[in-house]
Amino acid sequence: MTDVWNLYIAQDYLTPGARETVDLVRQHVPLDARTNVLEVAPGKGTTALTLAEEYGCRVLGVELHAFVNYARRAARKRGLGDRVSFVRGDGGALPVRDATFDAAICIGAPSIVGTERCLRAMHRALRPGGAIVVSDWTWTAADPPPEAVPPHVTGPFVTLDTYASAIRDAGFRIVHGEPLPQRVWDDHYAPLRGPVAEQRGADPTGPVDPIEAEMRAYDAAGADWWRYSAFVAVNMQA
Repeated sequence: MTDVWNLYIAQDYLTPGARETVDLVRQHVPLDARTNVLEVAPGKGTTALTLAEEYGCRVLGVELHAFVNYARRAARKRGLGDRVSFVRGDGGALPVRDATFDAAICIGAPSIVGTERCLRAMHRALRPGGAIVVSDWTWTAADPPPEAVPPHVTGPFVTLDTYASAIRDAGFRIVHGEPLPQRVWDDHYAPLRGPVAEQRGADPTGPVDPIEAEMRAYDAAGADWWRYSAFVAVNMQA
């Protein structure tokens, strides 16, 4: 792995707008010691651990990546092993019973899991009236120019309205949905820019890793075409 990749995975949050999305959870989801929360693709577990510390809620994180081992260690280290647990699993085929959770969160990962299947899986796991909070990469239009598209991104290029339709189709009523401030992308890349430039300076003709390629596309045109959007929605199941 490159030094840039190691720096990236050392961050508390691995996606743009994570802190802002957690703030939406605080604003819109009633949490206390009786609340059961599901987090899909929790990464290193930062959100799950933070909410459990703040509210005493119980959180189950379902993570397909090996980050699950890091998250388990972090829960034990912070004394939260009795309230937060992490299991290995597919966010589109959640290993949980139906109608088990009061709230579900997925920050930055529905489109990685598969947006529709992720939303349907969360809907199945929620009790009637339970809330989801999700955030994800969206686009200002569905036909961005090539220079705005990183090599690893193949589309479809989902707009805010299209994403909202997918949430409704999964059985939710949206109570909040908007692009987060554009600075969330800048904040996400800020700690990586220096190491990327240093790495490129040391090897001007070396291969371009995905993080550098993504940043190049953002600088070329992505700032005009990319958004990070967040939604709060309620399970309408009777």
